[in-house]
Amino acid sequence: MQLPVDGVFHNIAMTGVPVTLTAIASDGTVIDLGITTTNAYYGTFSKEWTTPNEGLYTITASFAGSDAYGISSASTAVSVGPAPASTQPILTTEVVDNTPVIYSVIGVGIIIIVAVAIVTLLVLRKR
Repeated sequence: MQLPVDGVFHNIAMTGVPVTLTAIASDGTVIDLGITTTNAYYGTFSKEWTTPNEGLYTITASFAGSDAYGISSASTAVSVGPAPASTQPILTTEVVDNTPVIYSVIGVGIIIIVAVAIVTLLVLRKR
């Protein structure tokens, strides 16, 4: 029977399980990262951690077991490189407002058109 994981009436409060995390550095140093709790619906988990050194770390997650599930563990590896160099401040450029210049150019253009039109009318009237 395919029933919802939180019960037919969605009334079962689900809780995650504790997972013990351990890191093993490439030189064999074992570091206890502590215990975190899984997401009850997906089984995923996470933990923030700052490595003491650069290098390859094997991360092992261990579940001690429960009444419903047996003991289990899994591992993965992560390579930690150097910290990024200090960032340079972002340089901002000043935005120049060219609106008055644009209006001046448009105004001069209109004056020239009006002057040409007046001269043309005067020349045509004399004929």
